[in-house]
Amino acid sequence: MVEIIPGYGRMDEVLALVKEYTDMIAGQGGDVVECLKSQHLDAELLDMEKKYGLPWGRLYLACADGKAAGCAAIARLDGEICELKRLYVRPEYRGRHIGNALMEQAISDARDIGYRYMRLDTFPFMEAAVRMYERRGFLPIERYNDNPAAEAVFMELALF
Repeated sequence: MVEIIPGYGRMDEVLALVKEYTDMIAGQGGDVVECLKSQHLDAELLDMEKKYGLPWGRLYLACADGKAAGCAAIARLDGEICELKRLYVRPEYRGRHIGNALMEQAISDARDIGYRYMRLDTFPFMEAAVRMYERRGFLPIERYNDNPAAEAVFMELALF
């Protein structure tokens, strides 16, 4: 059984998941490492509630059979636009639709908050994630942030 819960009360588990995720993508080297630096990841990890806290943000923990399996977050960009961040599922839990469940919870909450658009940035090497976003209706858009990676992919979903 998979349960999506607020991650605020289990921050150690969320931080471990985000660290696994960022270590995984940093393993690609080059522009990915520069991207993580530009996002001030160290500061984010010290105070995740600042970026993803209520009322405008959300932080999720996916639990499978009571164990931390994945995470995701919503960050506010402006009054109408939020950003899907740090969506990650541990390799041993992939194929169980946990990523979809995290994304659906984030989309539902973004609508409830009143956002009209959800954006994200990702990388082409994350093929399964890009396909999942496309299946859900995310479309390519122009660069919307200061991500320095030349190969970064930018996407947006209309929430209305």
